[in-house]
Amino acid sequence: MTNNHEDNKLSVGMSDTTKTTDNEQTPEPDNVQTQHESADQSPINPKKQSIRPWLLFGLLALLVVLLTVRDDLRQNAAESSENAVRYVAFDMLGWSPRDLFIWRLRMAGLLDSPLGQRWSEAVDLAGEQPVKAGGQFRTTESFASDEVEAHVYQLSLERGEKLIWQFSRLDTAESRLYASLERRQKNDQKWSTVTDLDADVTTNSQVVSKAGDYRIVLQPELFASAEYLLAMANGGSLPFPVEDATQRDIGSFFGVERDGGARKHHGVDIFAERGTPVTAVIDGHVRTGTSDRGGKHVWLSGSMIGLGSARYYYAHLDSFAVESGDKVKKGDILGYVGNTGNAITTPPHLHFGIYSGGPVDPAPFLKSEPVLPGL
Repeated sequence: MTNNHEDNKLSVGMSDTTKTTDNEQTPEPDNVQTQHESADQSPINPKKQSIRPWLLFGLLALLVVLLTVRDDLRQNAAESSENAVRYVAFDMLGWSPRDLFIWRLRMAGLLDSPLGQRWSEAVDLAGEQPVKAGGQFRTTESFASDEVEAHVYQLSLERGEKLIWQFSRLDTAESRLYASLERRQKNDQKWSTVTDLDADVTTNSQVVSKAGDYRIVLQPELFASAEYLLAMANGGSLPFPVEDATQRDIGSFFGVERDGGARKHHGVDIFAERGTPVTAVIDGHVRTGTSDRGGKHVWLSGSMIGLGSARYYYAHLDSFAVESGDKVKKGDILGYVGNTGNAITTPPHLHFGIYSGGPVDPAPFLKSEPVLPGL
């Protein structure tokens, strides 16, 4: 089972980037009444005024009784309260479960104690020498109840990469083991929480929308012991768009100067035999066209009109396998490798581009799919 977290999803909020880009009197409200008008109105019935508080009190008493005798309602109320707290703490304030525990220590007056200080500073101390966890990584570690420490596993990721992990408890204790995925953008010293980690047997994933340093932070609550297994891997988030090709077939990369420095290459060139199928990297809709620069080309987007989704550009095709307006599935053939347009003097290849608030380097997206080690 795979749960996809969406932190700043990669393919949302994206637009089509193919185009180069005294005092005044306050009016009196209509419902304001003059003193004369107010005097003409009948006074409020005092009996109704006295009934209302008793009615509210009765409704409140009924609610208390229902919560007392109905376990299901009490459980739903508790879950709703917990969800509200989680939303405010994690989504609005950007806290991690560990940050919430620190807040509880502060409210209990324990944060300023020597033990509370050691606990709150443990992550910073471990982060000075984090365990490097790029590529494929797997470890089994434990925490002792008489120790105050944290474990930090860190790696650098580019936009478009996908991080997958599996985190599980190996002990049967009911103590809390706080775990979170955090991000620090380039040239920034502050870490922010991307998501908290559940200790279960599922494989979770996160597509990187912002390049930077990422780390998984683990720390048990005070006086708790814990044993855990953590497996991680990072790789590409999209399938390769040319049949039977790999990253080794990329012959020209993103950002290379073209036309004597007048422009830059907004994509990657994947070389293959003429007629090799090129395939859809997502489910979506296509639009075909022909231009002097791109030759026969296809635009693929996740929505009908290309709004709210990244757009994928396939250029220099020899021929089409789809028509404008077609709906396609990931893996469907869109066309065939060629050298039409301004690539007429070069060997056949696919120019593949990604546009998401501007041109984006496709190379990290096209890395090999991540696979967890030892699973």
